[in-house]
Parts: sequence; structure tokens; C-alpha cells
Amino acid sequence: MSPVDVVTRYLEEIYHQGDVDLVREVCGDPLVRHDPGARSELSHDEQIARIRGDLEKHEPRFTWEVLAGDGRDAVLVWNCARSSGQTLSGIEVFRVVDGRITDVWNATYSEEPWR
Repeated sequence: MSPVDVVTRYLEEIYHQGDVDLVREVCGDPLVRHDPGARSELSHDEQIARIRGDLEKHEPRFTWEVLAGDGRDAVLVWNCARSSGQTLSGIEVFRVVDGRITDVWNATYSEEPWR
């Protein structure tokens, strides 16, 4: 499965269908999150708790402007509608090794959609 396929599955099946246990299949343990000035590692249980909390609180629905990749990485330019009516947007780079997301680089999210 290509990195783009793995990220699509992550978004569609975990976020949109609520199958949070799929994290154990498509994500590394740990998953490394890279943010400007910070780096964190999340176990499968921590990833599931984080996503479950986001789903319960915000009911996020993702659309993407760009989802492209090569043999190792996928880049996602996304918009996210929340149940509150708020829209977030961002860019993330996913590293996929042996069919699992091992690293995610995040830029600070915007509260405006991509134009």
C-alpha cells in the first residue's frame, strides 16, 4: 500500500468512520509527532485516546486540497469542518514505513479554509 493509500485509509476509516482501533494497524508504536519547537511520541493507546477525544468533542470531517506522495512520504493539505461550525486548515507530512505511519510533521493550524 502506498503512503497516499495509508493516509487516505487513516482519514476515511479512523476519522470519518470512527474505527479508532485501526490505529494499531496503520500507525507506528510509537508515532512521532514533529511540531515547530517540539517533538512527542505517542503509543497506540495514546493515539487512540487522542483521536477518540477529538471525534467526541469536534466530529471532524476532513477534505483535502492536495494528497500526494512518493515511496516513503505523503503530503496532505487539508480543511477540517468541526461540529461547532469552525473550520481549520493545515499541512502535514506523513512518513510511512512498512505500511505504517511512523512520523507526522505538523505546521500550526489556521482557523481559515484554504482558498
